[in-house]
Amino acid sequence: MEVRVPKLRTVRLLIPALVLAAATGSPLAGMHGGAVQAAPAGPSGGTGAAEAAARRDVPSAAGAEAGGPVVLELFTSQGCSTCPPADRLLSELGRDGSAGQLVPLAFHVDYWDRLGWSDPFSSSRWSQRQQQYAHTLSGDRLATPQLVIDGRSQSVGSKRDEVLRQIAAARAQRPAAAVDLAMDAPSRGGARARLRVKVSVRVLEQTASRDLDLWVALTQSGLVTAVKGGENAAATLHDDFVVRRLEKAFTVRGRTGEQRAKELDLTLDPSWPLADLAVAAFVQDPASLVIVGAARSPVAVQPPAQP
Repeated sequence: MEVRVPKLRTVRLLIPALVLAAATGSPLAGMHGGAVQAAPAGPSGGTGAAEAAARRDVPSAAGAEAGGPVVLELFTSQGCSTCPPADRLLSELGRDGSAGQLVPLAFHVDYWDRLGWSDPFSSSRWSQRQQQYAHTLSGDRLATPQLVIDGRSQSVGSKRDEVLRQIAAARAQRPAAAVDLAMDAPSRGGARARLRVKVSVRVLEQTASRDLDLWVALTQSGLVTAVKGGENAAATLHDDFVVRRLEKAFTVRGRTGEQRAKELDLTLDPSWPLADLAVAAFVQDPASLVIVGAARSPVAVQPPAQP
């Protein structure tokens, strides 16, 4: 098995090392950066007939009879040749009939940006968020595509069967917090366009942590990029649920019965079609990074005002 480690000497690293365990038994084997070589790609950048066959049965809620919504955080990059299949799987999971039960978030990391292609959706904040998970889930190792499920576990983002198994396991956990999410009609004031989000949390069960953080994310779907450099040069990539904003709304005590609510404004770029936007809110233990409650809602497109 050939293992390829990108040369990152010119990259200002935010992490101890971009090195991946290449042993077959490693839960990170198959990720990239360093990475085990992926299977040859099909014409669209996928893995050919096998992947097309796998798409026929996207799960329905992946065990929806159990707990609350499951947050799926995919750490990905347009500069990574093994990421497009994971991006497509996240899109399928997010767009199937269990929209309320899965909360997909695509975080485009920036440590690939100096290797031939600068991902237009990347951010150092998302690399830092992945690094936080690395401390608890992967022994300080970072790689793409990495999917973190409810902050509890992680998988190679393109390993469909493993991803579905971990989603089902997360759905078996009872949520410790209930999240309610509502939005006002977005204001379209040019560069000052804003979306007012109303979010509330009620702690259902005592948590191990003294405090819990409530995060609000704004995502955009339907993004198409003609890549002109790097490992995906000449490919046209389609990205959904790309995180555009992430803000901590507040902290609430982790005791049964504790409640808190807040309204906050998210800035909208005028170029973002409202129909492609969604808002997610999730409650996270800042110590363990486990997510104990979540909600998701599309940004409703308001009908034109009547004369």
